Amino acid sequence: MKQKDTINSLNKIKIFLSFAIFLFLGSAITYAQDKGFVHTATAANITGATTTIDNPELNGNPNAKVMFCQRGGGAENDNPTGIYYNTATSKWAIFNENQVDMANGAKFNIYIADDSVVTTHIADASNTTNFHTELDGFLSEDYLFFNNYWNPNGTYNPYVYGTYFSNPIDKRILYVESLEEIPLGVAFKIMKGIGTSAIRGSEVSIPSNIDGNSMELDHPALNNNPDAVFLYSHYYGIGGNSTYLPYVTRAIYHQPTNRWRIYAYGAGGFFPEGVWIDFIIPDEILGTENITSPSSKIAIFPNPAKDIVNISTQEEITSIQVYNITGQQVLTLENEDQNLNSVDVSSLEKGVYLLKIEAQNNMRSSHKLIKQ
Repeated sequence: MKQKDTINSLNKIKIFLSFAIFLFLGSAITYAQDKGFVHTATAANITGATTTIDNPELNGNPNAKVMFCQRGGGAENDNPTGIYYNTATSKWAIFNENQVDMANGAKFNIYIADDSVVTTHIADASNTTNFHTELDGFLSEDYLFFNNYWNPNGTYNPYVYGTYFSNPIDKRILYVESLEEIPLGVAFKIMKGIGTSAIRGSEVSIPSNIDGNSMELDHPALNNNPDAVFLYSHYYGIGGNSTYLPYVTRAIYHQPTNRWRIYAYGAGGFFPEGVWIDFIIPDEILGTENITSPSSKIAIFPNPAKDIVNISTQEEITSIQVYNITGQQVLTLENEDQNLNSVDVSSLEKGVYLLKIEAQNNMRSSHKLIKQ
């Protein structure tokens, strides 16, 4: 198993490369920006094993680049899940692949990719053998995230998956964690996470970050941030971390430590060691599921900035927190202090920062800021 200092070094390299790409592309994120929000299954949107998502960027859009993962803070849903577009309602929905009724109160992180790339993969006889299916066009260093996808073939797929990289064929492989045979015809949404409008990171389970059925994530964009929305996935074999994770999982926020954890149902109180988890956090967090119009979003400019950062939103801003790359909070502003539609950052050193902005109507948004 890889040592912790080696893991930290790899993570720092990944973060540095993400920020380097961001610096190079500069203002491109104005036009392409990944975003996320939290969906809660309620009696009003549950039908049997399904919970319907209601969002104006997704409704009526069968080609939406939408992904999800299970989230804590709500009802337990220890079931393998998938996503599909319901042509009858013109809305996207999440469902339990084993057809067990959806838990009332279950929560999900919804990720709408704009900058990141989402494709559909179908497991067929040409690319699938037993418990693994070969993916085309992805590198060993890519951050891959995946969901079971009912469309287009309408085949149930009640399994939990991970990826690994096969050196002999130079391809990423999607495999069943329990090593059961993949049903031919099942489809997957595969997302290659891009770091220009999102923050990416990795963590490996070791004794110091394992607590019962969960492993703790340690990243400045997640720590002390219970409102974070993100995707995560298991990358088997990277750095010698060859451990299976054959459990339904969800992301939970652990209040005593103020850090996020990956919780494994059915792990028997022992989250396995040597599990490599990749995760991605979109720059824009939508405060509520039902956004009525694009004007309700929060945007910052200029970015990069030298002195003043302007914040554009129709809602009143209530607070702003600024964190440096190490996760240290370097600036806090409340609306009683000043008009928060512009912020003086001239005192900050040059570098990369994370702005967390809160506004009325439960709007929250996170943004990377480059201070020149």
